[in-house]
Amino acid sequence: MKIAIVTSNLGLKGGVEVFNRDLKKIFNREGHQVDIYGIQSLETTPEKDLEKKVGEHFNKVNEKKQYDLAICNGEFGYSVDHPRAINVFHGNYYGYALALKDLVPKELTDERLRRAGIQNESAKGKYVVTVSSSSKEQLEESGVPVDQIVPNSVDPEIFFPQEMPVGDHYIALARGRYYEKGFDIIGRLADKGMAIKLFSDRELENENIQNEGFVGNDTLREEYNKAKTLLFPSRFEGGSLTPLEAMACGCPIVTTPTGYGKDIKEDIKNFVAENFDEFFVKAILVANEREKYSKLALEYFNDNHHPNKFKENWLSLIKKI
Repeated sequence: MKIAIVTSNLGLKGGVEVFNRDLKKIFNREGHQVDIYGIQSLETTPEKDLEKKVGEHFNKVNEKKQYDLAICNGEFGYSVDHPRAINVFHGNYYGYALALKDLVPKELTDERLRRAGIQNESAKGKYVVTVSSSSKEQLEESGVPVDQIVPNSVDPEIFFPQEMPVGDHYIALARGRYYEKGFDIIGRLADKGMAIKLFSDRELENENIQNEGFVGNDTLREEYNKAKTLLFPSRFEGGSLTPLEAMACGCPIVTTPTGYGKDIKEDIKNFVAENFDEFFVKAILVANEREKYSKLALEYFNDNHHPNKFKENWLSLIKKI
């Protein structure tokens, strides 16, 4: 089968790009041909209507290459015209806007709601997939019917448990805006005396925070295995890979009830906190019983996000569309 993935950026290393990489690897190993198109596929980068332009570019290429299937990420399915098209939503701008509306300028909220409208148009005529029950609820509230949930996973060749001595520190990993990813909460936790290694493109000035920047996956796997707990206080997620990477390594987490946090709370209450005080208390509690919660984290990952399930779900999905 000839499969095209229509997406945003090709050169970044965010969650969507990792998702594209992992899907391509799975499909290639099954003998499928996969090409990925994004903003960098265009001859020039337009100042506006990126989603429309990328889709139109794919349509022209498809006239010659005749792909059997198109997999579109979020709003980048906006102008894609293909009889067999899957639109994957990793998150949604509707939920994003509402979650942050009291913390960011009104202009930013308005822009996110505008982009939510583009996502709504993008989904029309396509088989809609999202990655979490939380994202499904938000998409359907915004008028996007969801056909299927396919939970994310992580590459088992990269993230797995290792026998390593656990240090006396927590870790945090995030890319993006200050309030959206909860950098303010990370700073407040450090103010409480928690030693934190921060892996990010953002630095926080605090004597208890060790700013590490971004590191390669092999180093990151070791850091998950050595940390007491991953602190992930994001205010909005569709289905972040970061908590999954940590749990795949047997690293406990403390996160918020967004994205996978909403589902995790049903099984491991101490992994999810509703407010700052609860986050602080649960982080200490989980860290103090690291061995117990390490086992629970790995069990939860294997039960709900095992790589084999992810592979089987996607191979089954592309056959039935």
